[in-house]
Amino acid sequence: MTPQNGIKNIIFDLGNVLIPLKTEQATKAFLDLMPEGKTGEDIKNIKSSKCFFDYETGRISTDEFLNELLPFFKPEVKKEEIANAWKTIIGEFPVVHVEMLQRLRQKYRIFVLSNTNEIHASKFEKEVPRVDHLKNLFERLYYSHQMGLRKPQSEIYNKVLADNNLIPSETLFADDLPENIETAKKLGIQTLLVTPELELNKWFEKY
Repeated sequence: MTPQNGIKNIIFDLGNVLIPLKTEQATKAFLDLMPEGKTGEDIKNIKSSKCFFDYETGRISTDEFLNELLPFFKPEVKKEEIANAWKTIIGEFPVVHVEMLQRLRQKYRIFVLSNTNEIHASKFEKEVPRVDHLKNLFERLYYSHQMGLRKPQSEIYNKVLADNNLIPSETLFADDLPENIETAKKLGIQTLLVTPELELNKWFEKY
């Protein structure tokens, strides 16, 4: 098949693009460990704190991150319990997405660019159907916590392009957040905004 729109490279986000995120499930897991009376709003406030940004950009270690979170939970709660609760946000990697990626890789150079962290990566990397590790599906995996950058910073996109000699106009970037898509567009990258209604594997059938 002829590449669509001159595309030779595809960069995928992970959460809510290739892997469903179970936000309600994670919220419940967190609330079960928190003092009585706490709500989803309290969790949103915690997630907007500086330690989350620092952890996603590798500025603090997993241990330091969990230490920062401990005061928000019941006194008896252990760091391992917090980590396990946070992992519950990661849904199952759909088999149809594995099949799609295996097919696409025969014709395109494919990459991952994800705002993520060590706790989540340790779970999703090894829970992909039909392969031993997520890296077996891609040419290269780019994670914010390993790069010291996160989307939508333009530097993180430029790093991926430069590392792999990718031409922006020949590259498609798929992400679920409009702000991440906007930066990619400004850099001349072709984009796909992934919405809940979009069936990714169906959309890529033409590729």
